[in-house]
Amino acid sequence: MKNICVIGATGKLGKELVKHPNTIVCPIRFENAVDYKDWFEEHKEVDTVWHVARACRKAGVRRDFSTFMLEQNAMKKLTDTRAKDCRFVYASTKVVYGITSDEITPLSANITAENFTDGKIGTVNFPAWKVNKEINTSNLGNGHLIYAMTKLACERLISDKCLNYKIVRIWDIL
Repeated sequence: MKNICVIGATGKLGKELVKHPNTIVCPIRFENAVDYKDWFEEHKEVDTVWHVARACRKAGVRRDFSTFMLEQNAMKKLTDTRAKDCRFVYASTKVVYGITSDEITPLSANITAENFTDGKIGTVNFPAWKVNKEINTSNLGNGHLIYAMTKLACERLISDKCLNYKIVRIWDIL
């Protein structure tokens, strides 16, 4: 039986994921990433991590170097814990392909959440019929570029440190 920890449970997708059986919320925020180690030691029953959190501001400049570093440092601390030995599913984005919100494929959070439950390993697109595979950030504005670079850096940490991982590059969630 899977015992799943959801990181980022307060967002639209996270709220949907915690409806699945055997999920618990990991309340650690990126600012307190040093606490991941103790949390995972206290929750040895967790064998699956669903990571849907992201660092951005609600007002003003949403993403910049400090949000990049905050998320990157938190992912490094997380993948230095027992979490790296779990099934690790990470929510990434279509923005890594240079695609922004101008090209919308509306998907509901509950349908998107289903992509977290299978056993596939590696990087996949959701929806699967979106066959983009080439990373292209050359035409992105600064905010989107930082977002894409943040996601790519976290993807790299996960693929380097976790044996059983799935990276889901999500188009849009409505």
